[in-house]
Amino acid sequence: MSAYGWTGKLLRVDLSGGRIETDDTLRYRDYIGGRGIAARIAWEEIAPGLGAFDPENPLIFISGPLTGTTAPYSGRTEVCGLGPQGWPVEWFTRAGMGGHWSPELKYAGWDGIVVKGQAERPVYLLIEDGKVELRDARHLWGKGIYETQQTLMAEHGPDTRVACIGQAGENRSRIAIIATETESAAGQGGFGAVMGAKNLKAIAVKGHGSVRVARPDEFFKKTRAIAAETHAPHGFPDGRAVPPELSEFKFKWQACTQQCSARCAFYFRDVPGVVCKGEKHSGQLHCVASLFPGRRDSYYDWKLGFRAGFEASKLANDYGLNHWDLIIGILPWLRDCKAAGLIDKVDELEIDTDDPYFWAGVMRKIAFREGLGDVLAEGGWRAHLRLGLGADIIRQLYTAWGYAGHWDGHGARCNKIVYPFWLVAALQWAVDTRDPMNSGHGYTQNVSNWSPFSGAKTGLNWEQMMAIGERLYGVRSAFDPVSGYEEKAIPAYWHANRSVLKDCLTVDDQMFPRIFSNKTADGFARADDPPMDGPDFEYHMFVAATGSEWSKEDLDQACDRVFNLERAIQIRNHGRKRADDESVIGLFQQPEWWANPLLGEKQGMDPEKFRQMLSEYYQLRGWDVATGHPTRARLEAVGLADVAEELAKVPADA
Repeated sequence: MSAYGWTGKLLRVDLSGGRIETDDTLRYRDYIGGRGIAARIAWEEIAPGLGAFDPENPLIFISGPLTGTTAPYSGRTEVCGLGPQGWPVEWFTRAGMGGHWSPELKYAGWDGIVVKGQAERPVYLLIEDGKVELRDARHLWGKGIYETQQTLMAEHGPDTRVACIGQAGENRSRIAIIATETESAAGQGGFGAVMGAKNLKAIAVKGHGSVRVARPDEFFKKTRAIAAETHAPHGFPDGRAVPPELSEFKFKWQACTQQCSARCAFYFRDVPGVVCKGEKHSGQLHCVASLFPGRRDSYYDWKLGFRAGFEASKLANDYGLNHWDLIIGILPWLRDCKAAGLIDKVDELEIDTDDPYFWAGVMRKIAFREGLGDVLAEGGWRAHLRLGLGADIIRQLYTAWGYAGHWDGHGARCNKIVYPFWLVAALQWAVDTRDPMNSGHGYTQNVSNWSPFSGAKTGLNWEQMMAIGERLYGVRSAFDPVSGYEEKAIPAYWHANRSVLKDCLTVDDQMFPRIFSNKTADGFARADDPPMDGPDFEYHMFVAATGSEWSKEDLDQACDRVFNLERAIQIRNHGRKRADDESVIGLFQQPEWWANPLLGEKQGMDPEKFRQMLSEYYQLRGWDVATGHPTRARLEAVGLADVAEELAKVPADA
């Protein structure tokens, strides 16, 4: 069988016994790549009752068939396993990481790594092409992420790519990240803590090979046409805006992953420290990190200023702490609890989000589990439960599963999304194990930013939006700004599957799927040479790279296969059922943060209408409406007959 798009080799490492073995990637090809392969491994190897910090929890680093090729916006790493951030269950889940680490792994001859066990002492994994060995990492233990990378690059060469953890991971903070370069990180899930529990400090990679594609001429032609159309991050029709707080400082635009020409990250060099006087900080500022300085006229209106805010972002990166949980969850919660008279200090630190010393001090406490930082290291949601503090406040910041809000109109107050569009996000949150970022960006971010609600100069009008909804989903109401619950299950289902596809190939979340365009008269994305509709871009790259004879329908079914397999893991291992999905209703019943300007008042969720919408979603998935379990017929239809057989042993009311 051809290995086009793949090296064909999966690395398996047992830290307990020091064993290093090779597996065959191609036996997992029915699962596309990335997230899909990880799900199959999890189904086969994660037994019920296993916890995130158990040595046998497989920590999976996995690429996709486009990783390491010239496919535009490719090259991300999927990191999967039981995630300690999850609540009330340490679900099997995933995180994504940009940078150049995953392509380097492919060039070294490996499609992914499955790590099990626990080393007796700190180690790092060194991969130099086909040579793989575990090395002593005691000289790295206690170091931050930046110094760890610099040390390993000094030891093994400046072209070494390193994924590693900081002190937060070593101390098993549930919001610890795995990171590479200056900001690219597998942030959600707490997988840095899993590395820490395994005594695995870093994975250093050097490769000198390449990735073959099946049809090079066709692949080049198609990817060139796709790159020409994908001129900017999909959620920003006018291009990436520069927050006013950053505009007075010199920076350059920089990509966060291989083969990206959009370059939507800010790169600053030699920014003088405020807390760390005499030091200068350099690196990317991307996504939620732009909120560290504070943003005027917003909920995140603290007054750190750029220098202190940039420094805080670098300190968080170096310790290996999840930006999202810090900025969207923990720090606003502490600030608002103080305003409500519930708490004044974190140990000796006066809670003051305008004070850079408070930020630096509380992040250190979290990373090293010092004092109250030991509780905060559990993540904001668990911290409020342990402290019994500010439940009404934190419910406005966290949506479900232990994760702060994201594109849902209620939690993250930096993402402006209004009714009825957050209904789609609510469905996606309901059936996931973490914040449904990829699905949320695909629909809620893009409908918000491309529609007249955004004020974008080059966005679309409502008639164009609704016509695209009819073309893409078969229903105009998907993008109707004065609609309600009707037919919102359809885009929720479609974008959840496209989220799977992005995580399997792997391609950049902000760029795909391409739906809207300001280059065409009807606003629908397409590339003209050769003719390709925007939502089909990923398919065309996949078949040209791999030589697959799959149809578009086959690829869609493979996405459904992966999503159903993930659901089966949740049911078999944790007894997931419909009542769990409905637990998100409580947050969405409170009024949204912004009001739809065409409706004039803030909306909250109608529980019964949402339950009906959830039933419609289950029917689209082929799941039992009463239990939320995939039916045997659906599992068999998507090629999971063996899963159906095992799942049949699980009581329906489990």
